Amino acid sequence: MAICDEYWSALADATSTAEAREAQSFMHYNRYVAALNELTKRGPEIRDWCRGLLVHPDYDAREQGAFLLGLLGRRKQFGDAEMDVIAELAALTRRPIEEDGKEVQAVDAAVGALADIGHPAGIPAIRAVILSEDEWLNGDSQWSAAGALGRLVGQSFMDSPDPVAAARAWLAAHPDDGGGME
Repeated sequence: MAICDEYWSALADATSTAEAREAQSFMHYNRYVAALNELTKRGPEIRDWCRGLLVHPDYDAREQGAFLLGLLGRRKQFGDAEMDVIAELAALTRRPIEEDGKEVQAVDAAVGALADIGHPAGIPAIRAVILSEDEWLNGDSQWSAAGALGRLVGQSFMDSPDPVAAARAWLAAHPDDGGGME
């Protein structure tokens, strides 16, 4: 966790392009990737750190936090924090895209994590992405959300010629299916 925090801090603290390149250098980046790979093997001890990453200023930190929470959710390692984690991931899906399209990767990771957790309380956040008119979320994010919704509701929208349209049709036919969080 400390290695990842150090990496993201170095990127944020860079005052020049040269400093940013140094922070992303091969050695630093490889150490960061190795740390992330190790974190995928961890359990509940990383839960709260990952939750904090969901509001980190760096989109990569938010993306990794969501991804790791998805792994913990798939393994049912949230304990009594499951509903709080779902709400925090949902908040990430609603976070305005401020910088560029790379921030969308964090939204996509949050959508995937909600599907990994497998609780119907994640449906409203996924619904919002599928139905969004935000130009950043159109396309790949909505496809990811259609796949996530399909996993949650036991439908194969991805087998459709237009998965997003199929997911939207399902949502229209199930307006009250929101996991109690709408």
